[in-house]
Amino acid sequence: MNLLATGAEQYNWSPSTGLNDPNIPNPVATPLSTTVYTVTGTNMDGCKDEDTVTVKVDLDARSGYYMADAFTPNGDGKNDCIGPKYWGNIQSLEYVIYNRWGNEVFRAAGTNACWNGIYRGLEQPSGAYAYFIKANTDCGYVYKQGTITLIR
Repeated sequence: MNLLATGAEQYNWSPSTGLNDPNIPNPVATPLSTTVYTVTGTNMDGCKDEDTVTVKVDLDARSGYYMADAFTPNGDGKNDCIGPKYWGNIQSLEYVIYNRWGNEVFRAAGTNACWNGIYRGLEQPSGAYAYFIKANTDCGYVYKQGTITLIR
């Protein structure tokens, strides 16, 4: 989450825990728990003012575990494979993809698992595929299932 303060020459955010830089007007906050940040702004005359902002962290909310719903494995370096991204620290992962006939076309247990649309050396056809994910993250176990579309 980006924080923002304006109207001063110097800024000091406290606590600095979870901030990328506590001395800028717009630090990025990634606290591990709900945190009240206080910013003190000082103008060129030495006058100070302060304000607070609360960054709420809900460790029970699992809605942040997103999966893309389509990918294009065409070798252009953009969306060439599909897997859990930006899920934070993953200790373990089971990731399985099935084609429309229920045949398993991908299975991975590594934390950087990503399917490139190939099964047994062959490019799989465009279409819908089902996925199932079980991941052990810093927020606990996350179970996710859905469909993805392979676009060629």
